[in-house]
Amino acid sequence: MKTDTHTLSLDTTEATLDLVGGKGQSLASMTSAGFDVPGGFYLTTTAYRSFLKANDLQTKIVELVKPEIGKHTLSFDAAAESIQALIGKPEFPEEIAVEIRSAYAALEGDDPAVAVRSSANAEDLPDMSFAGQQDTYLNIRGEDALLTAVQNCWASLWTARAISYRHQMGIDQDVVAMAVVVQLMVASDVAGILFTANPVTGERSEIIINASFGLGEAVVSGQVTPDTFVMDRESLKAKETTIGTKEHQIVSDGDQGVRLEDIIEDTRGESSLSEGELKALGSLALKIEKHYGGVPQDIEWAIKDGELWLLQSRPITNLPPQPIPDVWEPTPPARVMVRRQIVENIPGPVCPLFEELYLWEGLQLEQPGGRADSEEWEQTMSGPLYVTVNGIAYQRQDFRPEPVGPLSKAFLIPGVNDESGRTEKEASQELFQMLRDATKTPEQDALAKDDMALFRNSLNKEDRDAFDAMAKEQDIETLPQRLTVPESENMRMFAHHRTITCDENIRGWRERAAPELAATIEKWRDIDPGAASDGDLLTGIRDLAHAEGRYWSGRNGGKVFGVIKTCDEQLNAFLHENLPEQNLTSGMFLSGFPSRLMEANEDLCEISKQIQANDSLRELTLITPNTRLLDELKKHPDAAPIVKDIRAYLDTYGHQGYSLDFVEPPPVDEPSPVLATLQTMVGDPDYDPKQHDLDATEKRQAAFNKVKEALSGLTYWQFRYRVWHAYRYYPFREDLLFPLGSAWPLLRPFATEFGRRMVNMGTFKLADDTYYLQMAELRECAEARREETPLPHYGQLAAERRELREARKRLRAPSAIPPEVIGNIWISEVQVENDPNSDTINGIPVSPGSVTAPASLINSPAEFDQMEPDSILVCPMTTPAWTQLFAHARGLVTDIGGILGHGSIVAREFGIPAVVGTGISTERIVHGQRIAIDGDAGTVSILSED
Repeated sequence: MKTDTHTLSLDTTEATLDLVGGKGQSLASMTSAGFDVPGGFYLTTTAYRSFLKANDLQTKIVELVKPEIGKHTLSFDAAAESIQALIGKPEFPEEIAVEIRSAYAALEGDDPAVAVRSSANAEDLPDMSFAGQQDTYLNIRGEDALLTAVQNCWASLWTARAISYRHQMGIDQDVVAMAVVVQLMVASDVAGILFTANPVTGERSEIIINASFGLGEAVVSGQVTPDTFVMDRESLKAKETTIGTKEHQIVSDGDQGVRLEDIIEDTRGESSLSEGELKALGSLALKIEKHYGGVPQDIEWAIKDGELWLLQSRPITNLPPQPIPDVWEPTPPARVMVRRQIVENIPGPVCPLFEELYLWEGLQLEQPGGRADSEEWEQTMSGPLYVTVNGIAYQRQDFRPEPVGPLSKAFLIPGVNDESGRTEKEASQELFQMLRDATKTPEQDALAKDDMALFRNSLNKEDRDAFDAMAKEQDIETLPQRLTVPESENMRMFAHHRTITCDENIRGWRERAAPELAATIEKWRDIDPGAASDGDLLTGIRDLAHAEGRYWSGRNGGKVFGVIKTCDEQLNAFLHENLPEQNLTSGMFLSGFPSRLMEANEDLCEISKQIQANDSLRELTLITPNTRLLDELKKHPDAAPIVKDIRAYLDTYGHQGYSLDFVEPPPVDEPSPVLATLQTMVGDPDYDPKQHDLDATEKRQAAFNKVKEALSGLTYWQFRYRVWHAYRYYPFREDLLFPLGSAWPLLRPFATEFGRRMVNMGTFKLADDTYYLQMAELRECAEARREETPLPHYGQLAAERRELREARKRLRAPSAIPPEVIGNIWISEVQVENDPNSDTINGIPVSPGSVTAPASLINSPAEFDQMEPDSILVCPMTTPAWTQLFAHARGLVTDIGGILGHGSIVAREFGIPAVVGTGISTERIVHGQRIAIDGDAGTVSILSED
């Protein structure tokens, strides 16, 4: 193949991506296949590189392409202006000009009108969208005008938008090059774009056509509201037609260039395409898609004098998966399911292997009420505690319709799994009375005295004397009960209210859960995945997943979480019932203490300070895309200590994933989101995480003073007891949650190695197919490998399940199934019902204060770099790996969450207002929109659309 040529014919067989770019490669393929493509030629990337070399521009461009660094921003405007000026000045090397003139002269006609389009060598790839980033020049006539258009086309490779996009996508600026496509101009009567699948919904049975009068540039550039036709793929008939306003059209402007002109008003309401033209377009589109192996296409077309021309075809960028039914029904035998507790750490649809090993087995191996397959469990729950709907994990909240005893009867939900005829109010009163009566027994009286003694002994002498003085004025026999279990309308006041049972749960977790998980991890830590047998890899995957599940459900982890959550709720309930006008929340008294979450933030900030101290490292960090930052730091002569500290940070905190599902790479495997936050910290030298602690301590003391002024006597000491009780257990929250996912950095290499072997055998298509099969299927694959027999149908099955999981990501999971149970006394703190059309969204207030600011809508870790400093973080839910975003957030809004959810805790630690459990915020709020949140009232107000 000749690589030194400057021009090639349109039907060349030498159309490589590097030589003619993505657009050129596609046109060559379609021309060779016999499609009606306007004639023309390519000016290759070799011509571009020769032009740069002849004028000694490449080195200058590389020097100029660096961004200007602002506060939290990078600007390529100055770089673009300078580079474009460089390219626009020099004369064409005669050798290139001669070839262009010769190729132009060979076209049909005298000085024919041509379209001059860019075709970059990184353009029109399936996962990147360069559309509109380089310029197009239409109706160009004459050699001189053509040479100018080519030079302008080359310069458009260096617009600020194009440079910035390549920077974000991690494309090296020094290797990008521009080919140019020169084609005979089609002065179309009608033109537009066509998608062989619905680019918005992903529906493959639909063809979408946008069409308008004149040249297609008006449609492509968005200068006109075109007609939209939704065609059925099978019949090629329009099933939905929307006639656009079509106020303008772009037409040829005499002998040179184009102009925008008004369309006659009477014509605007006419359809731009006839039924026959629609069918012809649809038929052509399907042939093109078939030519490209069935890959859905984004096609540009034009019609002139009834003749249909193909101008361009490329894969549809970021096409959603085929949509699936949005139906949410309980998974039998479950009748009530809730997104709470451990599943709050599993935001998206799970992979099949995680569903089997963690949800179905690990969390079920040893339930507090008996093994999940035991008779005791069957009598109580009838089936697993954790189930999925559309791949989304839920915790069951129901018991058998015919309960075994009074406890299960009390928890039955009227109209859902209680068919006794009780109203919800009656059932609520029955449950409330049962819990209240359970505290009024001789045994409970004795425990209350013990707890009061523990509380009294914790006081300093001054407070103890004050407490004793209060006690002398009380009935000493009933004081312990009234102090420890005050009168309340909140039934949670009667749960986890005795230190003896709370301490027992803590002890079980400390002495069994944490050591057993650590022991399992140590057992597999030194196993080399590459040297292990297939069977050992699968056994390791199973053991590690089971150990994580047992840590939570079978070794008191879940119970300890319940203890901590209840302590928080009890304090919150007491404040609301006794000081309703003070806007006090439990978080005011429970934040500002040392925690793993804040330690992680402080450790990352320490790394940022080291980088700030070195100007060269600071610049490198701020201008390098986060996806490449670690690799670039490794090359820097001064960065070895920084890289070492980043690795140490990831080794310590990197297991805390964005999801508990082990299919999702945790930060230790995919550190880009962490590095994006590090870049933000480096760009803000004034940021000091320790100031958050000081602010929280100050707010906590102010809240204490407010309570001391407002309460007296027994009520004040009831408050002090609730705070003491919360302080006794609340600090365990971070220690409890920190190990979650700590087995995954070992499990994932086992899964990858197993998958790699199956790819080599011809069984899998991708190494991560392991996650999309269940254990019995994986064992069958391993057995077949021993026999040197590939099982490719399992690779296909994994691909289908992966695609299904991607489709499920587009569904909005309700926080409870059925949704009508939201808000009753059994299903609380999950999500608030909201009017989808109201600009005021209600939620659960979990961190006090009010703030108005732009919203940063972050739906997943892939969007962490879109977090704008001094904005309000709006997201579905958060896990520990999201903590880094709070460092520069002014508030938090989530769809799902409760008072002790991760986001609630971190918001209180950072002292920012937070409203959680809104249900619809990520749907209603757009990125950059100004919103106001009230963390006391639990409201979010949408103020504007921009």
